[in-house]
Amino acid sequence: MPLLKANSVFVSNSFFIFITRFFPSLANLLVLVWYSRNLSETDYGNYQLFWIQLYVIYPLISFGLHNVIVTYSRNFLANILSKIKVLHYAIYVFWSIALSVVFALLQSRLGQVHFFTALLFILSFSVGVITESLLIVFRKYSVLTWTGFLYAASFCAIHWWALSVGLSLQELFSLLLVVSMLRVFVYSCAVLIEVKKDVDGYVEEFVDLGSVRALWLHLGLYDVVQMLSTWVDKFAVALVLTAGLSAIYYNGAQNVPFLPILLSAAGSAVLLQLADRNGLPEKETTLQLVNESGRMLSSIVFPVFFFLYIFRSELFVSILSEKYIPAIPIFAVSILSLPVRAYSFTTVLQRAHKGHIINIGAVAELLLAVLLMYPLYLWMGLPGVALSFVISTYLQAAFYLIATARHLQVSPLHLLPLRNWVVKFILYGSVLLVIHHLGTIQYTGKGTLLLGVLGMVLLILFTFVFELNRKKHHGRAAEPIQA
Repeated sequence: MPLLKANSVFVSNSFFIFITRFFPSLANLLVLVWYSRNLSETDYGNYQLFWIQLYVIYPLISFGLHNVIVTYSRNFLANILSKIKVLHYAIYVFWSIALSVVFALLQSRLGQVHFFTALLFILSFSVGVITESLLIVFRKYSVLTWTGFLYAASFCAIHWWALSVGLSLQELFSLLLVVSMLRVFVYSCAVLIEVKKDVDGYVEEFVDLGSVRALWLHLGLYDVVQMLSTWVDKFAVALVLTAGLSAIYYNGAQNVPFLPILLSAAGSAVLLQLADRNGLPEKETTLQLVNESGRMLSSIVFPVFFFLYIFRSELFVSILSEKYIPAIPIFAVSILSLPVRAYSFTTVLQRAHKGHIINIGAVAELLLAVLLMYPLYLWMGLPGVALSFVISTYLQAAFYLIATARHLQVSPLHLLPLRNWVVKFILYGSVLLVIHHLGTIQYTGKGTLLLGVLGMVLLILFTFVFELNRKKHHGRAAEPIQA
């Protein structure tokens, strides 16, 4: 059946997009653990300051281009690019260099990394994000996967060597810059090879540049606001508190590895499917895909949430060492927003060019979090800073859900596989609580943690395989829940 085939392709695209970003994310996790254990809180805080400032500024350079790119088909992108004037390309290049100079000045004034090293690093990082999105549209997953793997291996090796011989931050980031530029070179060559394959040109399509430009501006603002929502608390803490306290907060409020790229992969896969739906009714296809996405993502996100929350003490002591015990309460609060990550709330709105709605939710979420940060800090300390973003995240999700339902003219309950989620929530929580209880009786902290990891992995495999078999046996995705 067409919709079953579409769902199968969705799973395939999600997997390949995820795996292309998996290895760099794994490398970042390994470095976080190594450096947390082997550096003092002050030195670790100074190291992370480079990445905090990078992640605050680079979204202003890419400005949503990577999100716009995966919204359209390959042919439509060619039509768009052919209609953009050279002057506009020049303005964008100037904008990118100007922001890179700001980042470089921040780093050089701190005395951590030299001006030109920081300048080239953020430029190559931003170009890499954009070219990666082009290769996703071209379905060049093998290039992305192998390049990502080699980049991650080099990233880990350089950090390990720097730690072993005591390299300065300047020397460390100079080596990382070489690896980053090599990755951009490979991506750029792959893009050019794909472009040259279209020797006969592309099929002319009508392009409403005003609509495309509006979507780009909205997605650019959304991307900036989302990155600020992720990093502004860490940025603020790094500015007003000591490097040691900043390191504690950074590790406590750290994003769960791999889940952001999993959500991004699922959202990109839905957009790719909707762009190539081949005449299938868009409303019906959309409802099927978003429900399927919610079922699949919850099979991973929910077990991870319960594992991290229930085994949080064992996790921090065993992996990051006892010096980060003060970060555990911050972590316990920050991951409360994790269950809502089992759904891509903006995908349908992005497809419908409802960028203004996306941005209303994004800006409101950031402003609310910032307004709540200081009062909650006075009340709870650093965990209160994390709580402000948990509250704003849930309110934002509710806003997007209602807006999407209004656009599709359905009940919000049609968009969510609620019964599926409730059953999984009860199952995962109960099983992992029992495993933790038994583990604390029978084993040490590390033994309990390993038992929890095994239980989490088995739950993910069991429910993920169950969801795949459900589609196979029923011959179609399950119907949306009726209001």
